[in-house]
Amino acid sequence: MSTPVPIFVVPVGSSVPAPSPRGGGSVGSLSPDHCLGLNGHTRATLDGASRSWLLARLPARVREEMATASHWELYGTRGLLIVACGEDARAMGFSVESVRGEGALPQTQDAVLTAQESRTAAGCPAAERERLITRFWVRKDAAMQAVGRGLSIAPERIEAGFPADRGTVRVPGPYGTEVPVSVRNFAFFPSYEFAVAIPEPLPLTPSFPYSGT
Repeated sequence: MSTPVPIFVVPVGSSVPAPSPRGGGSVGSLSPDHCLGLNGHTRATLDGASRSWLLARLPARVREEMATASHWELYGTRGLLIVACGEDARAMGFSVESVRGEGALPQTQDAVLTAQESRTAAGCPAAERERLITRFWVRKDAAMQAVGRGLSIAPERIEAGFPADRGTVRVPGPYGTEVPVSVRNFAFFPSYEFAVAIPEPLPLTPSFPYSGT
């Protein structure tokens, strides 16, 4: 059986809908720019005061899970914060970016896409091109994180242009090997692209007990 891993999607600010009252509260004084500053942090990298400050500004449902979890990871772009809870989150990769280019997306298409992906992007309407490039990028970023490679591999070496919302991305490993990673895109808000990656064949499944909608 597959083990569910709780992932919380928290919108912050006016760029996306506010959390539902059923979620247990608002995001307090957390600002859209705070999401960028929290990106990449874990429970261990924030001191006690910083953890308390953050928890006090999150919806109750998210706060309760984080308060009892031995480990959690934060991923954010301006206006959206992703919280992955539990020890199993260590074995996964996550990436979220604004389609408006306000996050960490490399500046040039050539620094992101393979030749095939570039052709695919060139063949789609201009209005959809930026979204597609962002989608390919978060897939690669999440896959590299899932195998512990970070940004040590040039993204244009990784093929992630599958047409569906899920597929297998093969990350280059040592000595010419490749590591297969299952990657899936999730669309909670139209202005963001979010991907979750799990090295195959780990029996883990992302679960979304709160998505702020």
